[in-house]
Amino acid sequence: MLKKNNLKGALLTKVTLLFYLVPSSLLLFCLLHTGAAQAQVKLATVFANNMVLQRGLPINIWGTATKDEKIKVTLNSKTYQGQANKQGDWLITLPAQQVAIKQSIEIMGENTSEFNAIELNAIKLSNIAFGDVWLASGQSNMEFKLKEVLKKFPQEDKLEQYPDIRQFKVVRNYDFKGPLTDIEKGHWLVASKENVGNFSAVAWFFAKDLYQRYQIPIGIISSSVGATPIESWMSYDSLKNHPKAHALAYKLSDDGYIKQLQNEYAQERRNWREKNNEPTKKLPFMLMHRTSLDFKPIGFYNGMIAPLAKMKFSGVIWYQGESNATDYHNYSDKLSTMINQWRGLFNQPQLPFLFVQLANFQTPDEKPSESEWAELRAEQTQVLKTVENTAMALAIDVGERHNIHPLDKKTVGERLALGARHLVYGEKQLNYTSPLVNEAVLTNGQAIISFKYINEQLVVKGNKLMGFAIAGKDKKFLWANASLLNNKVTVWHDNITVPKYVRYAWANNPEKANLYNVQGLPATPFSVEIH
Repeated sequence: MLKKNNLKGALLTKVTLLFYLVPSSLLLFCLLHTGAAQAQVKLATVFANNMVLQRGLPINIWGTATKDEKIKVTLNSKTYQGQANKQGDWLITLPAQQVAIKQSIEIMGENTSEFNAIELNAIKLSNIAFGDVWLASGQSNMEFKLKEVLKKFPQEDKLEQYPDIRQFKVVRNYDFKGPLTDIEKGHWLVASKENVGNFSAVAWFFAKDLYQRYQIPIGIISSSVGATPIESWMSYDSLKNHPKAHALAYKLSDDGYIKQLQNEYAQERRNWREKNNEPTKKLPFMLMHRTSLDFKPIGFYNGMIAPLAKMKFSGVIWYQGESNATDYHNYSDKLSTMINQWRGLFNQPQLPFLFVQLANFQTPDEKPSESEWAELRAEQTQVLKTVENTAMALAIDVGERHNIHPLDKKTVGERLALGARHLVYGEKQLNYTSPLVNEAVLTNGQAIISFKYINEQLVVKGNKLMGFAIAGKDKKFLWANASLLNNKVTVWHDNITVPKYVRYAWANNPEKANLYNVQGLPATPFSVEIH
């Protein structure tokens, strides 16, 4: 008897063979067995039709089954064998594969009952591609869907078909007790005009740029949650140097403490409604955010990153930081620690990590002032300088004053792709880094600033170089005059005869900053002491 069921989009077939030894003869009967010995091989959620698997590296296939169940994985007429352990977990590693499309993989489980019944359980995956898999993570600007930027990029809605770009969206899930072994939900989408609107916009433009250049299948595993601080994406152990977050993560593993928090939060929300006489009005965002469990430390790491531990990737693209701007201190240490911890998790010590520096946002300052967003950007720049195999895509020229989710995700995605092209795809002569300040020296009462990564030449977009501020030892900054000559910037102010500090693009919204290299990459914001 043959029975077919659908399992996560795959073809599931169960067949049981039962052998009886009869004194007078040997009879073979085939029948469906429904006893305790039933084979139950299952795949981890990320394995489904239309998926992309990382080329060029050994491929792990894993899941669950009946304890001690024998497992076979067949690819291109070659079979690889394994067995579930006492807990029912199994993993089989396939050899590295070259780029390919329209592949199929079959997974077969086999179990034997106490009556010598053999239960066969088969899952077939189709339309599999071997290419490059990228993990896209962060908060809302990474989660932001392509359909939400179509008014700026209407041509994307007219997409005919990019069948070899696919996205797996990890469904939001958090856990405080420890790393989960499987994603709760998720599914693969093949890019087409019907569903590409549900792709992460940044990830889409990133993947599209790479695919058009190299014609290699691109898989995006999108695991992002809006408004999350970086601590939500860090493991418990990686927070040990950050006592406040580490202690909170420890307490959150206790159900009693979570119940206590939930009661306190519910009361706080009731108090707000009573005070404001608004029984039905939507609560303020910051109140909702602070009184939600979702955004606490380690939750999304455990639920949405740790289950991918056995995957292999070409790299990570990361867009996050807005939720840490009010507490920017030690962000560089947190991000550096997270990068190294993720690399350890995936057992890829040099895994390329590409991240977006915060976009410009809010009303520009009339006078130079302190800026939490500028401080956070400086922390991100520090990661670029100190952690190998990283790239930083600037967004200070594509933001919007009144929209924390700027629509120009195309520029961001393509600037991330520059880092991938250099670090992953072998374009070693390609400059992928925005100009970085090298040094500032004092000459005749003026600051002379030199840069790295100028890519042949620095240019000014506009008639006048803007975005610079200068201060004496009192640190009272004034907007400065600035000029560009021979790839060096001279900065001065007539009322500051002995300048001590100089800044560039140092604001929440440095929208007037207009120093670029000829490649079109904006100069990186900075605040430095003049020597």
